[in-house]
This record gives sequence, structure tokens and C-alpha cells, in this order.
Amino acid sequence: MLKKITLILCATFTLTGFAKPLPKDGRVDIWPTIPFIRGADLCKFSDSHGQTRSRYMSKMVAQAERLMMAGMNSKDVLPMLVNFNNLYDKNQELAQVNLDVTLESSFKAFIDGYYRDLTPKEKKISFTHVNDIVNVVNAAKNGQRDGYMDAKLLTKLDYIAYGTYTMSPNCTGNVSVTLHMVGRNGKSESYRAVGSADTVMSQIASEIFTQYQRSQFPSSVRMGRKQLTLVGGLNGSVDKVSSPELAEEACAMMDARLPNRLEMELLDSYGDWSGGISLGTRTWAFP
Repeated sequence: MLKKITLILCATFTLTGFAKPLPKDGRVDIWPTIPFIRGADLCKFSDSHGQTRSRYMSKMVAQAERLMMAGMNSKDVLPMLVNFNNLYDKNQELAQVNLDVTLESSFKAFIDGYYRDLTPKEKKISFTHVNDIVNVVNAAKNGQRDGYMDAKLLTKLDYIAYGTYTMSPNCTGNVSVTLHMVGRNGKSESYRAVGSADTVMSQIASEIFTQYQRSQFPSSVRMGRKQLTLVGGLNGSVDKVSSPELAEEACAMMDARLPNRLEMELLDSYGDWSGGISLGTRTWAFP
């Protein structure tokens, strides 16, 4: 018989004035200018390398035969095929104009949209202009983005970001985007998504919002004059055990205890985005 898996969250209780020190609050300031580098057109790549020269020539000959059967003069067939091919390439180039601006602006809009919809107590992700705001506005008036950055300005930020995009994986008309977040120490984190040009950045925005806004342990919430410090489980987050007794023992190993029912209801009211945790319909361990 399978045992029920119980979720545990350990906590400590201290007077507000003597609370244990917590790590950095997790706030991140990101430079709003996000350049995107255009990568390969994967549909063209697949079309070019997915067939041999003989198959490509056979396809072109078949098209020429169909045009001549439709009544076209043979000397006009080749120029028309070339024009059709050039027109296709030109339309693809036009479709990609300013795509980088669309990806940048939609990414920031999706992040801000999550904050408006979920209304957490504290906003932990900010897009911060470090240049004179007049220069930012003047650049926008000239159809440009704020592009100046030096080492002195970089100290005001936690991350700068840049991205790459490739067109039409599997020839579906979608965009494959990779976003790189580079910290002041040079370390980077990357996120990838595939989707339509107007919504693809929502996937990456959701990942980044969850990573930085979700409650991270240790986390601290107020309960009257006291402070409840959540230390998570042995894994540093919500842990899983097979019995309530094991849950209590795990908390004791960290000089902590299980929250009681009133405390858990308070944590649920704070929710995942404001330092607490949502209980949902899962099974939790109580003392």
C-alpha cells in the first residue's frame, strides 16, 4: 500500500527586534534596453540542406514544365522563377524588420502585466533606466533605444540582458527566442521559448517572474509583534515526506518546527508572490 506524500514547510518564530538575518531581498534591476541578435532562418536552412542538388533541380524543372503547359513562352519561364524566388526572400526580410523591438517591448509588458494581475506586496523585478531620462526620451523620439552603457552605470544594475532569435523552426512561422541575463559578476542565465512573434516572450517572462518573485527561503512574514521565518524543508524549499512524524523530525534537525494551522492560513493569505506560500489542495503536515 502506497503511503500518502505529505508536504512540509519548517519555520521559526522570533520577536521582531531579534529576527534572524535574512539574505538579500532578491530584488533585481534590469537594464530596459535588450538587444536581440538575429540568427539563422531555420526553415530556409532545412529547405536548403534537407534536399540534394538533384532533388532541388528536379523541383525547379517540374515548376518550369507546369508554367509552359499553362502557355508561357519558354524564354520567359526562368526569369519568372527567379523573380518569384526573389519576391519570397524580400517578403521574408520585410517581415523581420524591427522584430527585435517587438520582442523587447512585449517581454517588459508581459512582466508588468503579471504584477498588475497578481498584485504582490513587493515588486522584485524592475527595468531601471540608469541614463538621464531626457536622453532616453530623445532617443525614442529619434526612433532609437537608449544604448549607452559604461562600467560606472553598470554598478546601478543587477543584470543586463540580450537575446537571439531564429525564424520559423519546422517552417511553422513561429520564432525561437533565447534570452540571456548577465549579472555584474559575469555569470549568466538563459531562457528559451518558441511561439508566435507577439506572444513568445510571455513564456520567458513567466519563467523569470516565477524565479525572482516566488517566495524564496528563508522568508519572513509579520504576525503581530512577532516574525515568522520560513526556512523551508531539508531541500531548502517545500519538502516531501511519507509521514507527519518525519516532518517534525526534519524541522527539528534545522532548529525549527512545523507551522500550526493559524500560521499556515496566514502564509496562504500572503501567497506565493509575497513571501508566503499557497496551500492549494495539497496535503500538508501540521504539528
